Amino acid sequence: MYRRYSQTGEGAVSSSRRFRNRLKNLLIIILLLALIALSVWAIPALRDRESNKASLIQRIQTECGEAVRQTSSLSRNAGADSASILARIRSNVYAIRTLNALGNSSGFGSLVSEESVMTIQNLVDRYLTYITTGMDTGEYQTSLQNALGELQDAVQNLN
Repeated sequence: MYRRYSQTGEGAVSSSRRFRNRLKNLLIIILLLALIALSVWAIPALRDRESNKASLIQRIQTECGEAVRQTSSLSRNAGADSASILARIRSNVYAIRTLNALGNSSGFGSLVSEESVMTIQNLVDRYLTYITTGMDTGEYQTSLQNALGELQDAVQNLN
């Protein structure tokens, strides 16, 4: 009369097929857990990376602003404190160059143009030479202010 339910009928699933389904489900769960673990680890790392880049940019902006401020305090006729002011400007330019190299080694790429930093460094050296010889320094101060102004504009656009 009534047929008994059997595992071997049309809708039945073989034991090897059940094993493969369980194995597939287990593999999916493991992959999902790995994806969640990777996300938990990677998102803070990306935030830290962006924070580090923002800190480097902020520090470069500070050093550049300080160099511009120091340049505006130079006198056009090679005052007594011009050499010490140029030394501070040189240290600001060196800090910019070092921070740029740090950003480059950290994988952010070159944050500012190395060529413009080297140009500024050369201008500071020539300016110092003219101070020690007692020559007029007006054009070098203007050149230095213009170069630092261009660098400051470029640094402000890093955000």
